[in-house]
Formats: sequence, C-alpha cells, structure tokens
Amino acid sequence: MGLTPSSAVAPHELLARLAHQHGLLTSPLVGTALAVVGAVLALLLLRRVRRAGGPAGMGRGRFVFRTVSVLGVVALATGAYVNAYSGYFPTPGALAQAAGLSGVAAAGPGGPTPTADPGQLTTVRVAAPALGVTDGTTYVYTPAGYATSPTRHYPVIYLIPGSPGTPSDWFRTGRVDQVMESLVQAHAMPPAIVVAMNTCGGITGDTESLDVVRGPQVESYYTRVVLPYVDAHYRTLPDRAHRVIGGMSSGGFAALNVGLHHLDLYGTILGFEPYGDPGPANLRHLLGGDVARFRANSPRHYIPTMAFPEPVGVFLDVGADTGHDVARVRTLAAELTARGQQVQLRVEPGQHHTWTETVAGLPYALAFAGSRLSGAPG
Repeated sequence: MGLTPSSAVAPHELLARLAHQHGLLTSPLVGTALAVVGAVLALLLLRRVRRAGGPAGMGRGRFVFRTVSVLGVVALATGAYVNAYSGYFPTPGALAQAAGLSGVAAAGPGGPTPTADPGQLTTVRVAAPALGVTDGTTYVYTPAGYATSPTRHYPVIYLIPGSPGTPSDWFRTGRVDQVMESLVQAHAMPPAIVVAMNTCGGITGDTESLDVVRGPQVESYYTRVVLPYVDAHYRTLPDRAHRVIGGMSSGGFAALNVGLHHLDLYGTILGFEPYGDPGPANLRHLLGGDVARFRANSPRHYIPTMAFPEPVGVFLDVGADTGHDVARVRTLAAELTARGQQVQLRVEPGQHHTWTETVAGLPYALAFAGSRLSGAPG
C-alpha cells in the first residue's frame, strides 16, 4: 500500500493523510477474517468427529492434520491481531522482507511520484571493534536526485530503532523514506539523507544506546564513528544545524540523551515515546550500579540544570493511551521549554506504545525537522 501523492494537497491535509496510512496488515479485519476461517474449520472438524464416532473413527493421521490446521489458523489470527495493534508489519511486502523473501527497498511502487533518479537505500557495515561494535549494520537512504546532483550537499537525519528491533524497522515499518519524499515533493522539507543506526545489542539485546559498562560503547560509536563515516562517504552538510537525531521507544530515549549530550553535533531531536531515564533495571545491568552515571544519562534528572550553549529544537510524540508515559513526556517538554528551547509536543489520540504511534507522529516530526533544516543557514 503506497502513500498518497502529495501534489495539490494542503500541508496540514498532507500530514494528516500520511499519519493515517498504516497499511493493510494493521487493520483488525485481517485477524477477524482469519478468526472466522478458524471457527469454520473448528466446527467442520467437530462435525466430522461426531459423525465418525470420535477421533479414532476419522483416522489418527487425518484428525491430527485437521486439528493442526485449525490451531495454525488460530495462531495466524492471533498474530494478525497483535500486528494490527503494534503496526510492526504494515504491508504484505513488509512481512515478506522480515521473512527474508525480499530485501528492504526504498520508496517502492505506489509511493511518491517516480523520478529518473529515485531515492536509494543501501546497507553499509560500520564496525568499531575498539568500541565493542563488531557488526554495525547501518542503513543509509539517499534522496531522489542525489546521484544526478553531484555538487549538492544534504542534511542528515540519524534514526535509532527501539528494542527489540533493527535499523531496517525505520524503512520496513516506518516507511520513513516514503513519508519524507512525500513531504519533499510538497516542499514541506528539504531533501535529506537518512541514516538508521545500529543499537549494537542484536535483535533482542538492549543497550539503550549507552556507553555500556564492560559492553559496547554505543553513544561513542554514534558520535565518533558513524557520524564521521557518513560525512566522509556522503555529500552532507557537516554542521549541527543540518543534523537531526531521532528514535522511538528506547531509541527515543537514546535520541534525547545523545542529542542533549552532544549539542555541538545535533541541532534537532525527534523523540517518539521517549523515556526520561534508561530504566531502573539498567542501573546495574548496563551501568554497573553507578548512580552518578545513571543520573548523567537521565534527561529527566539533568535537563532542569543543564546549560544550553547551543539552542536545540525538540519534537516529542507520545500515545494518549500510554498512562503515565504522557505525564512523563509532558514533563520533559515543560522542562526543555523552561530552559528556553524550541519544543513541539504531540499526544496521539487513541495510540499506545507501538510502531503505529510512531507512524502517526512521523510526518509531523519530519515537518518539524524540515522547518528547522530549511531555516538553518546553508
């Protein structure tokens, strides 16, 4: 399911439209259809068992096969409902990519208007063994026109996935490239390079993108390895005014924490469903029980007394149905505003702590970043 073309659409209408196009598999209708199929199969199996006088009368092999079929459909229905809630696989294509049946591709058919020089998504390995990063799989998206404009330089948007998750989530699930290209065509933001970074914890490992005690030095890896690599290998505008760092969930916390630690490198921060600290369990698990280090990596602790030698723009987005998370994010926004920083807060109606929430807020976040990138000195 492609994104709506952006031509002749008012900016606010375009943002609302992009925010509500989540994909076929995020509809509960898929799970409902599978549940109905499962119920029909279960009734047919029950009828056959009764007619045969019991499972033995059907034959063991046939009974087992049909029972497994019913359970399989029920499992698919359950998975479909869970996916509709989380929004992790928005389309059949995303599901095929996750299953390894196809690669993660940029702005496919049905997306923004095709061009002779479309956007390109590549995978690069940016390893840093000295920092404990041996894989470093990173996704880099160059926008439409990049190859045919050899003298043009571009802003860069660095993105961090949640946990569990991988950098490819931003393209497979968030479809950030398609949303961005729609906004570019509507002149709501300038073309930009997008870099989806590795949290260095594997698919399920959680590093909170910290410099982990006796573990990977992830924050240092982002700032001392990934950023210089991108500036060296791509035509970037290598200054803080043209750099954005963003993330969702634990990646939202990471974007806020890394961005505020390095105001000299990043001028804009996008935080979806961010936390105010790494989590109490990670005090010992990731930070060796060092309370001072924990507080130094907890924006809710250090923002109230933080110095801002450089101004920063912060976009914060949270689902309305996440309970205490809304209050925590509102507090972060208020504290940043009190320190004189530009803050935009969105509370997404009816949304929980899921990818669906991030997808709903992404167009607004990119438009916020775009306004700052467009207004930044070249």
